[in-house]
Amino acid sequence: MMAGQNGTSMGAGMPGAGVPAPAVAAFPDQAEETLRDDTPLDQLGSVRIARRVLRTVVEQAALGVQGVARMAAMKSGWPRRLGRPLPQHGVGLAVREGVMAVDLYLIVTPGASMVEVGSGVQEAVGAAIERILGMDVGEINVYIQDVA
Repeated sequence: MMAGQNGTSMGAGMPGAGVPAPAVAAFPDQAEETLRDDTPLDQLGSVRIARRVLRTVVEQAALGVQGVARMAAMKSGWPRRLGRPLPQHGVGLAVREGVMAVDLYLIVTPGASMVEVGSGVQEAVGAAIERILGMDVGEINVYIQDVA
């Protein structure tokens, strides 16, 4: 057992590892009310993921595909004129009702098949969004900006 924040205990390799143990109240009859094993998961609270974390997960998944040299820096405002979110670090994100739409602006390596790179990026990013972030994917658009 190891101690977590605020004196909670977390056991490695035990069921519920990484989940804080129920708080112990000063009065024994109040300890029952703090957190029960039968508490539905939707009543435990909410999980919010910062936009920069979403962007980092998407960016790392794209950069892991063979043939992607780097993300393209966007200097023009044309995505905004098309109603798309303004990309940062080559990633434009829109999240509506738990469904994510992604625009990726890439620079690929010389000799790489751009169609294969684009398809590979779509697959890798989609899998990362679903597996790591637990979100649904609406669309993943890949824009190859240059070869370097």
